[in-house]
Amino acid sequence: MSRLVKTEQIIELAMMFQNSFSGLCIDDIQEHFECSRRSAERMKGILFDLFPDKIEPVNRNDKKKYWRFAKGTMNTLIKFTTDDFANLEYLKNLSNDETRVKQLDEVIAKIKALTPQKNLRALDTDIEAIMESEGFSVRQYSRVKADTKVLEKIRSAMLSFKKVKFDYNKEVTAEPYGIIVNDKYYLLAKNSRKLKLYKINKIKDLEIIDEYFEKDEKFNLQEYCSNSFGIYQEEPLNVVLEFDKSVKDDVINYHFHPSQKIKELENGNIEVKFKSGGKLAMCYEFFKWGSKVKIKKPDALKEYYQDYLQYVIDNL
Repeated sequence: MSRLVKTEQIIELAMMFQNSFSGLCIDDIQEHFECSRRSAERMKGILFDLFPDKIEPVNRNDKKKYWRFAKGTMNTLIKFTTDDFANLEYLKNLSNDETRVKQLDEVIAKIKALTPQKNLRALDTDIEAIMESEGFSVRQYSRVKADTKVLEKIRSAMLSFKKVKFDYNKEVTAEPYGIIVNDKYYLLAKNSRKLKLYKINKIKDLEIIDEYFEKDEKFNLQEYCSNSFGIYQEEPLNVVLEFDKSVKDDVINYHFHPSQKIKELENGNIEVKFKSGGKLAMCYEFFKWGSKVKIKKPDALKEYYQDYLQYVIDNL
């Protein structure tokens, strides 16, 4: 049994001790986890060592020994998942009773208040994805499709820290680190000690192999992506843009880059600053804003954009 599985079982057992008013005995542990009595004793011993001051004996009308946790012991380990919130939203959308809808909104707000602040943004993003999959929301964009079965395998591999093997014009064995979504889905994986990007729609015959890897503890996917405007890593540039005041509201509520700083200028225009690589991806973004955006700095980016536009005109 892997250490990860053992840890999950100890946490599960702790939740059982928290939720049981009448207490648990060794037989209960043995039956629930389908293990030997020796293993059940060992799991109980680990839990008692971790929470020596939180164990309460429970007296019942037999000769067995029962225990439970003091009330509130596991509160910090209880968390609400995106599925929990999505199910509440689902039930809310089924109701035609305005009072009940309002009450469910209040329940959702109360539960979110118990959720650590740092998790709220990711939680809201996940809820949107779940609602989208259930047909309650639609996101309009052009994007290359990715096989959901491949995505699920990659997710499973990342959760279990197992390597994957797939065909990418040649056989590749790699350590999956994350998925980056742009106009396409990309697998970020370590191969030959280097992080590389693989277009998921071009991955064939992906399988999880029974070989574990140790993920670099210092790696942070969000920080990795912050180094680039698109997906490819480049030397970062200090970018300064000026947007016409006619698109002020759109710019203020628009996410260009994680490092962005936005301020209103004296002439009413909006200045946006950020530090990033990915010149070509920036050009794609600038083009969407047409004549409403000007590149103030750096000159190298301005020249790159001019060359790019000229290239497009020449090839019409």
